[in-house]
Amino acid sequence: MVHSKLGYEALLAILFGIAIGLFFGPLCNILKPVGDIFVFTLQMVVIPYIPSLLMHGLGSLSPELAKKLFKKGWLVLTLLWFIVLVVCYMMKALIPTPLPNPDPSFSLEQAASIPGSTSLLIPGTKLNMVFYNVVPIITAFSLIFGLALMHLKEKDPLLSLFERINGSLERIIKWITIVSPIGIFAHVAYVMGTVNFDDLAKLQLYLGIIIATTLLLSLWVLPIIVSCLTAIPYRDLFREYKIVGFLPFATAIPTIALPYINNAMRRLAERKNLELATFKGTSQTIVPIGFGFAQLGNFLPLLFIFFLSFFYRHPLTDLQAIAVPLLVAIFSLGTPQFSFVALPFLLSTLSLPAQGFSLYAEISAITLNFQVLLSTVSMLSFMYLVVLRYYGLLVIEWRRLAFHIGCILALFVAVIAMGKKFIHTEDNYQDLYYSLKMDKVIENPPPVTIYTHRIPPPTTHVQGSTMGRILERGAIRVGYDTRDILFCYLNKWNELVGYDVAYAYQLAKDLDVKLELVPINYDTLIQDVESGYCDIVMSAIIMDETRILSMGFSNPYLEQFNVLVVPLKEADKYRNLEHLQQNTHFKIGALGAYKEVVAQHFPDSTLIVGSSEDMLQGKFDAYVWGELQANVWCLLHPEFIVLPYQGKLGKKYFAYPTQREDEQLVHFLNEWLQLKQEQGFELKQRQYWFLGKLNNPEAQRWSVIRNVLHWVD
Repeated sequence: MVHSKLGYEALLAILFGIAIGLFFGPLCNILKPVGDIFVFTLQMVVIPYIPSLLMHGLGSLSPELAKKLFKKGWLVLTLLWFIVLVVCYMMKALIPTPLPNPDPSFSLEQAASIPGSTSLLIPGTKLNMVFYNVVPIITAFSLIFGLALMHLKEKDPLLSLFERINGSLERIIKWITIVSPIGIFAHVAYVMGTVNFDDLAKLQLYLGIIIATTLLLSLWVLPIIVSCLTAIPYRDLFREYKIVGFLPFATAIPTIALPYINNAMRRLAERKNLELATFKGTSQTIVPIGFGFAQLGNFLPLLFIFFLSFFYRHPLTDLQAIAVPLLVAIFSLGTPQFSFVALPFLLSTLSLPAQGFSLYAEISAITLNFQVLLSTVSMLSFMYLVVLRYYGLLVIEWRRLAFHIGCILALFVAVIAMGKKFIHTEDNYQDLYYSLKMDKVIENPPPVTIYTHRIPPPTTHVQGSTMGRILERGAIRVGYDTRDILFCYLNKWNELVGYDVAYAYQLAKDLDVKLELVPINYDTLIQDVESGYCDIVMSAIIMDETRILSMGFSNPYLEQFNVLVVPLKEADKYRNLEHLQQNTHFKIGALGAYKEVVAQHFPDSTLIVGSSEDMLQGKFDAYVWGELQANVWCLLHPEFIVLPYQGKLGKKYFAYPTQREDEQLVHFLNEWLQLKQEQGFELKQRQYWFLGKLNNPEAQRWSVIRNVLHWVD
């Protein structure tokens, strides 16, 4: 059915598609219709082929024979599951141990208030989603119908009809195969031309582990074990795996393998001199079991869970570590695309960040093909072993099997040892916040002057409101303090960045004035604003009762619970809040309005005015802070953790202070903040500064034609 050069043509199409995708980048969008038509045509044929094949296979057997085959199959399936799980857990050793989570009860995603549905993140067309939802339905129906047909006495006419349908559909698939390299090229070029390289860079460790695991299992481990158990030469088996696996690998659709598996089983019958009529019904009966349970590529999301645990600093508990393989096994049934349905549930159950799903969806443009390759190889391996075991034709070559198992284990040990030595990867938070830049979120910024030392107040004064003075000078002076990570801080290039700094840039831009950023001190905040030293302060300023009496404030733009930051190694002795409040030897650090938190909740403790940097030097036992800043700071300094005390330390509200009774500027700020929220500016800033996530659909992806040759803009 398949000419011998199909594998090489498919491989060349994949390689050529990758090269074209890298060269032209997003310009490969023009190839998307060609790839979609090819995939749609395959799906159009496979959808009727699945029920016809399954109903014919089940219906052609007697209930006793089907029961016997089912019993034979479970032992083989358990063996294959065991092999894949052992390999996955061995490859898990390449993933570093996750650093501690500062506060498992706190979610950066929730703080960023990101709306939306994860269903929108799944790559592919609506047609694909319909297809993936239809396949399990028709598979379940075919199984039920086949079981009913199995017990029907006069079933030969119906079986003959199914056989003719199968033959016709296989002929159509043969026609499609002739032009498949063109469709494969278009599909691969489009995927490689539009995939996000930034996400791939973050997930390079996971990507490498998945590709290595899949290729080792598909090209060596499973074929060599099947060869040792069946006495079929490895070279012959590899040829069959190549024919069966290439087209599903190129298209990421495992169901396409079914007709090729069917033909591989016919060639197996000829090799073993089995009666074709009896063998056909026997082999086709194994298909529904293999299709539903033996797609072992579905276990690969287990590695993604382990990677996310490291990537998001969320160590799994002992109970979760036990539950993970069981949960993955439950959700591993059916096609690999079912992982899109299972993964959100797994992330929620394990309390992993939901945004991990978007990473999985993004990288699946590459990993799904390898996952399908493993599923296809495992299905064929399952059918070979079950059918030959049923006929008593398994010939176990024990010495050869032991030798190859030893070689496999030695290779994995060597790969893991070398990987541990040479792989130095970072998780999502290591150096993340210090790599953020203003030009990523502010386009065409206004003229900016950043003062690093205090300067005199403006010498010119205009009668009236602060807004009038700003417009008269053609510049707005914004106060800042660099000790609040996320909101206002210095990145690794010593640039002033942060959530509030971005708002300062945008405010000056919208007013069409210059921006002057001047340093302030929390202790002289009121005097700095009232004296005109600065027009407004945008640096995580807390609005409290004392400051309200002396300054004007915009509406709060964020509220945060108060928490304690303590050394990880001493966390246990500080977990009981009541005992801590009675400890007269407790030294606690705070700045600005957080000093009131200490006075209210720790009146018997020693207050030391200091910053988080003083915490690093051990000048006090704990530091009072807002939960968002505290969690991010602890992510950058994993030797500290956050103690939230279930919100018992109260909360603070962040707002922008101005001069007292300056109602015009306060009113403008409130309306302006509302506009920024409605325009999506607030969401964009929170995603970027809180999560390090930049959603910019207009950003141009890297490509050779644009970034190297500069032939296009």
